[in-house]
Formats: sequence, C-alpha cells, structure tokens
Amino acid sequence: MKIFTSILILAIILSSCGNKETEPKAEVKTELEEVKLPKQNFTETEIAKYTISAIMHQPYEILNVKNKSGIYYVSYTRKDDRKKFDYKIKINGKNITWGNSDGRWRETQFDEKIKYSEKGNVLTITQTFEDGSSIVDSFKKTE
Repeated sequence: MKIFTSILILAIILSSCGNKETEPKAEVKTELEEVKLPKQNFTETEIAKYTISAIMHQPYEILNVKNKSGIYYVSYTRKDDRKKFDYKIKINGKNITWGNSDGRWRETQFDEKIKYSEKGNVLTITQTFEDGSSIVDSFKKTE
C-alpha cells in the first residue's frame, strides 16, 4: 500500500508539471504609451533666467542665458560696480539645481531646494531652506 501511495503521488506531480500549456497566459505589452505633459508657457531658458533673478535678487532683464547640452549658464554684470557674475542651472522635472559656473552644484542636504511651478502666464520659483523656511518669487510672462 505504501508503494502504491508513493507511485500515485509521483504520477500526480509528474502529470501536473507538463500541463502549463492550458494555463492562461498574461498579456505582455511591448509598446510604449505616450505620456502627454501639460503645456508649458515658460521655456527652460526662461526658467533658468528667472531662477537666478530670484536667488540673486537681480532684475531678470539684465540676465543672459546660454544653453550648453541641457546646462543653462546665466550671467549678468552688476550695474553699480560693473562686476560680472556667472552661474549654472540644471532643471530636472520641477526641481532646479544651481551653482557658480566654476563651482560645485548646490545639491547637498544643507543647500536650499528649488522648485518651480507654472499657472497660466505666471512662473513661481520656491526656495526651501533646511530650517523649513522658504522664499517665493513669481514672474509674469512678458510676451
């Protein structure tokens, strides 16, 4: 009887191993779905310009921007002493990272976090500091 039970269990195990063809197969989609992002009113060049304007408290009209492979270099010459300043900006989603053009990126846990948002023709730049305080600047589209 013990041998019969062992043979029966073995037969059940072996018969269930080969019947995978009858199981329904999961459908696998290989096409990429197109994601539509909301239309932006501001270009990344403008976002870079307004970000430095907000951080440095300078009028955006005096700022110049150059895009080099997705890094935006923003410069201006201060009117009262003719001193030139150069910065770099990178934009990742709604997050902005900046630094002096020849210095480090300000992206440590101790540096402020900068985000932007758009609502209609208004761009808002928000700087949030380690202590939880923040500075918010808004800019209207000038076209």
